[in-house]
Amino acid sequence: MPGWGVLLALAFGGFITWTVAISACIVLFIIMAALVLSRLADFDRVITYANELLSNPGAAAPILETSETAQRLLAILMALRHLWADRRDAADDLAKTRQEILDSLPDPFFLLDRQRRVVGANASARQLFELERGSNLAGRDLAGVIRDPKVLEAADAALLHNRRTEAMFTLPAPVERTFGALIVPLSKITADGTGLIIALHDQTERMKMDRMRADFVANASHELRTPLASVLGFIETLQGPAKDDEEAREKFLDIMLKQANRMTRLIDDLLSLSRIELREHTRPTDAVDINVLLRNTIELLDRQIKERHATVTLDVAPGIPTALGESGELSQVFHNLLSNAVKYGGEAGRVEVSVTVSDVRPPAMPGRGACIKISVRDFGEGIAREHIPRLTERFYRVDTARSRTLGGTGLGLAIVKHILARHRGALVIESDVGKGATFTVYLPPTT
Repeated sequence: MPGWGVLLALAFGGFITWTVAISACIVLFIIMAALVLSRLADFDRVITYANELLSNPGAAAPILETSETAQRLLAILMALRHLWADRRDAADDLAKTRQEILDSLPDPFFLLDRQRRVVGANASARQLFELERGSNLAGRDLAGVIRDPKVLEAADAALLHNRRTEAMFTLPAPVERTFGALIVPLSKITADGTGLIIALHDQTERMKMDRMRADFVANASHELRTPLASVLGFIETLQGPAKDDEEAREKFLDIMLKQANRMTRLIDDLLSLSRIELREHTRPTDAVDINVLLRNTIELLDRQIKERHATVTLDVAPGIPTALGESGELSQVFHNLLSNAVKYGGEAGRVEVSVTVSDVRPPAMPGRGACIKISVRDFGEGIAREHIPRLTERFYRVDTARSRTLGGTGLGLAIVKHILARHRGALVIESDVGKGATFTVYLPPTT
């Protein structure tokens, strides 16, 4: 029986007066209320601490005064806090490991939610879309990352029908590249909201190889047919009517040698062009001294320059920075341009080479800021304006007969164009009939 019940029973039995009983009950209630309130204060501190833990896992634990029950409850909360911290650290480690795995994949990779919003992307994807490492794509719609309707339609179809789909698309800049997209919906949405995976695979090299094979069959067979027919004709002549003709044999053998050399140059240029195209999307990273490179190139062409009785002058402005590129390929660029200038500059022609820094980049050159400008100018017959846009096409010639007479393969400027595309540079051609031509190369500096 509680204390107040005992007091009331004593009052009913007449053992104590009602005044004493009621006074004692009041005192008893006051003592009990004080004890309860003191313990309630501890429970209130524990509840407040629990609420703080939801937003601040590192919140300091309160100091309790009297309640052992509140102390036990606080101890349980502290144990739960440590458990939550361990699980949070494990989740963070798992997320970090997953990102490291994604970043190690060579192909671009995206994680999307069911609304086509990006949840995550690996380093290859960020690099492909020219985003600095560590930048956050989360929350962006797929349409704002890959602006190609075929990919968006394939993603919608994968989500709608819950099946994997594929699509091909092309990125036009800075160098045109073609990708295959494999889009796979997940059967269960992950904790971070991922419901769709998109893996990209670069198809550029495969498609270029297919095009190169087709181009080689179509163009090379045409270009090789003429010299090969000449060689076969001369062989038949030497085996027949001119079998014992010493003078004809010497003449025909000289022509056959020239035609064979022409076929060799054509094959070498085709192989060179194919190698350049396969690496065109990989940007060079070496520093090249343009002054030294041009002087070495002019020295290599010394025999041709003397045979044509030409003169080549080089004017390099002071303070020219090094160019970002590959020395061998840039040497080929200037070898082709200088060789053409000497060939088509006329007998005893003059070729001027100048190197300066330009503050303005041509429209065809990606990026911003100053660049290195190298101009190769001849004073020959010049080129009609209608031919200029097509000069860098394979096998395109302004004067086919003259080009073949001078030993041209029709691939020199095509090689120049693709090398400069790989170097993120540009070629600008200016010419007027009767006034010569200027071929200007723009290259990015190393700094």
